[in-house]
Amino acid sequence: MHFRHVIAASSLALALPLAPALAQDVPAPEPPKWSLALGVDPTHLNLQSRDGGIDARFVANLTRSWQSAHSSWGRHVSLMVGSDAPTSFSTEPDNPQCNCSMNVSRHYAALTAGLSYDLPRLSRFTPYLKGGTGLYYEHFKSVPASGFITSGQLPLLTDRRELSFGANAGFGVKARFGSHEFFVEQMLHAFNVRHLNRGVYPLNIGFRF
Repeated sequence: MHFRHVIAASSLALALPLAPALAQDVPAPEPPKWSLALGVDPTHLNLQSRDGGIDARFVANLTRSWQSAHSSWGRHVSLMVGSDAPTSFSTEPDNPQCNCSMNVSRHYAALTAGLSYDLPRLSRFTPYLKGGTGLYYEHFKSVPASGFITSGQLPLLTDRRELSFGANAGFGVKARFGSHEFFVEQMLHAFNVRHLNRGVYPLNIGFRF
């Protein structure tokens, strides 16, 4: 009995001095944070399109992120929604008397999860890489602007909805201001891993709180 007590007391005596050092080696977890970002696709931006109006693609992101103190790795789950600015085109551009315009709309959404990695700091700015996968939804629709269909417009009628498995990657820079972070990032979203040329490429500006 006394021998077991001696072993227990000795183990406790050895462990107590090591406890502060071990506590310092384990990163203290930080509470999860929310971030909100708005973005525009610079590859799909024309303030004066051929048929009038603007040609633009916008997105909004709501993200929940987790990252331990003093750790370069982080995790995140994001909800992205976006839309193209409404556009129209004429099916018979050489015939101005024909009311043959088509209205085109495109909406999309994504629920993604992934990782981020902080690169070495540059002054007060921290560059980072991020990537992930998730589910992407897209709705593309084209309808006659006049409300009635001509024979030339019939092949152009479209109402397509698609749910697919996609991927994303990006590079950004963040800076901390008190308990908040401001960031700018360029993201690449491929709506379908089999067709990487279909997607959106927003330049996002946001803050984490």
